[in-house]
Amino acid sequence: VKKINRFLCEVSINSVNVLAHIPNSGRLTELMTPGRKAILSVADNPDRKTAYTLRSVWYNRRWVCIDSTTPNALASALCRSGRLFGNCADVKREHTIGRHRFDLLLTGDNGKKTLVEVKSVTLVENKIALFPDAPTKRGVSHLNALIKLVKPNYRRSILFVILRSDAKSFRPNVKTDNEFTEALKRARRAGVLVKAIRCRVGRRSVSLIGHARVIL
Repeated sequence: VKKINRFLCEVSINSVNVLAHIPNSGRLTELMTPGRKAILSVADNPDRKTAYTLRSVWYNRRWVCIDSTTPNALASALCRSGRLFGNCADVKREHTIGRHRFDLLLTGDNGKKTLVEVKSVTLVENKIALFPDAPTKRGVSHLNALIKLVKPNYRRSILFVILRSDAKSFRPNVKTDNEFTEALKRARRAGVLVKAIRCRVGRRSVSLIGHARVIL
């Protein structure tokens, strides 16, 4: 794998170099290095500039999923099965309130609603998952929206999905983005539930291992 720019990389398939889309806006510094094995998928749209999409890379004897669309799909499925926020009568993706669009709106069996913002985590140091790996004004905006949204019968949560199996805990990456770190602390003080989950990444699947301890 050779990263060309933020969303484009070069990958060798049977000694033929091809271009692939990177579905992740992070830096991915330790993951995107020459010689690393990768998993690609073929693009559905034949008119797209790149014929392939990068899904996972092999790092530290395990697959790491870098596809930032995976956490939303996984979180939605886990919520439907009741494994993250209890039994859900309904799970709606991309729910808009005012000017903000939230990743998930859950409706429990008791009618109580939970708004969930989902974040993709790929960086791990000393078994601690870190987010973000690049400054994120968008992430701060999402947290501020959750803080300000106070409605009767609504819970608010941010869920960090760790897309590799070697993390035991999670904390915000203060060295990379102190603004996001402070916003996350404010959010928890304001009643926003901060959760993190660990995942096992295979060649064709991503599955839940369990919850990760959140350090704030």
